[in-house]
Amino acid sequence: MNINLNQPKTIIFHPGIGKTATSAIQNIGLKLATDDNDQACFSPYGVFGGAHNHLASNHPEFSKDKFEEQWRELLTFAANRNSSTVISSEFLIRDNPKHIELMLTQAQEQGIEMKVVVAVRNYTDYLLSAFLQAVKVNWGIPAKENMFMFCERELTQIRMPLLVNHWSKHIGDENVYLMDYDKDKQNFVSLFFKNIGVDVDTDDKKENKVNESIRLEIAPMLRHFDQVSSNKTQRSEFIQFLNSLDYKKQYLINTKNRIEKDIVCNTFTHDKDRLSARYTWI
Repeated sequence: MNINLNQPKTIIFHPGIGKTATSAIQNIGLKLATDDNDQACFSPYGVFGGAHNHLASNHPEFSKDKFEEQWRELLTFAANRNSSTVISSEFLIRDNPKHIELMLTQAQEQGIEMKVVVAVRNYTDYLLSAFLQAVKVNWGIPAKENMFMFCERELTQIRMPLLVNHWSKHIGDENVYLMDYDKDKQNFVSLFFKNIGVDVDTDDKKENKVNESIRLEIAPMLRHFDQVSSNKTQRSEFIQFLNSLDYKKQYLINTKNRIEKDIVCNTFTHDKDRLSARYTWI
């Protein structure tokens, strides 16, 4: 379904989820011009770390004063435009429900319309990708937690019907739109911008750069390295070397099958059905 979400005095929240080309979308979106009143754009306010992370209360460097300052500026900006203003941050999808309510309520009080666009990805691939990203940046995994323990813990945090409901219960199901990352993976970035009425050149590999994960096969070796060394230069060289090696394909297949069979089971199918019953896929 094609829909143009470029509407007057409207804020479009794009709260992720992560590992769904969010970095590419933010990289392109934050370079869009903001001086065309009739053209959808990304908010110039609230930007921190390559996304609108100043607006997410669960960000490690959240500042209440900075949020209030940037949020006031953003609301004034959005209320005076004949087009949509986009807010994008992966942190927002898991933000404190009270903080989400605060933003939505204050925007409504300013007469601003609100839409939410959420990417949905099958849980097995998401969990695997999230684990590899955590290993890559060496953050978010306790030393004694293995991959399957990580996936079990993370699954409880990404049940999409609950996360999306934190938004929809304040603005209505009709203002929430879902995008199927698995179905449209190759064209996901261009489809996102098409839905907000913006044509972008996603053939530019530099602009469309995604946050690539490391290979699954090297994760155990890299985690061991991090236990015995903190040399960042050597770590980078080690990753490059490990990526150059050949690995048995069966390891990846067996790992994905185990996550699907023993951890995810039928939760994604169940949750996707629940989402489809309430929201619109675009």
